[in-house]
Amino acid sequence: RNHADADRSPVFLQFVDSVWQMTRQFPTAFEFNEYFLITVLDHLYSCLFGTFLCNSEQQRVKENLSKETVSIWSYINSQLEDFTNPLYVSYSNHILYPVASMRHLELWVGYYIRWNPRMKPQEPVHNRYKELLAKRAELQKKVEELQREISSRSASSERAGSPQPVPPVQTVI
Repeated sequence: RNHADADRSPVFLQFVDSVWQMTRQFPTAFEFNEYFLITVLDHLYSCLFGTFLCNSEQQRVKENLSKETVSIWSYINSQLEDFTNPLYVSYSNHILYPVASMRHLELWVGYYIRWNPRMKPQEPVHNRYKELLAKRAELQKKVEELQREISSRSASSERAGSPQPVPPVQTVI
């Protein structure tokens, strides 16, 4: 179906922009990255996915969209590494208190200005995120190897009769 401009509302865009503002204030608090938000907004009106078609779940069921279209979440779940925030740290019972004054709001250049020909083209951030995630996994593996080595050396020195205390290594990457 054709979407008349009168049927479009910027409310979802404003919501996603506010989520992006939160990711700027709390860069380690969200498991997804900017590329995830941009992908969702790019497909809001693309009609490539049935997720955003119709005005309600009832209409989507009536139109049988779950059988006739693909969900954007299937697409996103098939390539999670592209949408993962490498800076994410899981905190339990953590409440975010954003600063909502105009001084702390930023223009989302990565979304609103990305097609401006005068803007200097940059490497897409999600590519750098993938590199960081790979490096993080590599470093975490190295830390685990070193911890095993320390444990084995500690055990062998205790068997040799010269116990030397080895402090535990706590790491969070």
